[in-house]
Amino acid sequence: MEPLRVHHDVRVELIPYPRHEQLKKQLYDVLLHYEDKQNHETNVKAVMTEWNLESPEIEALKDYIIKSLKLLPDNIGWGRPGDFEFINFWGNVYRYGEYTNSHQHLPEDFTMVYFLTAQEGDAPLLLDDSKTRIYPEEGLLALFPAYVRHSVPKHMSNNVRITLSGDINRIRN
Repeated sequence: MEPLRVHHDVRVELIPYPRHEQLKKQLYDVLLHYEDKQNHETNVKAVMTEWNLESPEIEALKDYIIKSLKLLPDNIGWGRPGDFEFINFWGNVYRYGEYTNSHQHLPEDFTMVYFLTAQEGDAPLLLDDSKTRIYPEEGLLALFPAYVRHSVPKHMSNNVRITLSGDINRIRN
């Protein structure tokens, strides 16, 4: 018997980041020329950085995301606002024909995707259950529960598409 596919509503926060230009200035050349030395298998079929990418501007972005999470109302179904921490953070660099297979990030609580670069024709972030497409927009952050399956279809543009991704957990006492 085939499994039953259930489509459900899920809240995705789309948040513009006010320090985008500073972040892009610090990271663009580093990520554009990043040499992928990883010997791990992931769902990302593009250049992927090490797991815990760091820089002063990344720390500022992470702080902004944590503050944004704390400001969300507790009636959105994500639980009560509280303390949060990043579990990991990495970059993805997509060139023509590269993609990411469908996956989710359990057991983490939240996943974020930040569009460092975006041009018309760049591959969207696809939320697989709902077939929702989030089209890249520079400086835009997509934040959603980690159980949401997502992917990136083949990037069929000659533009270089660069994203930052990470997982966030509630701090449990």
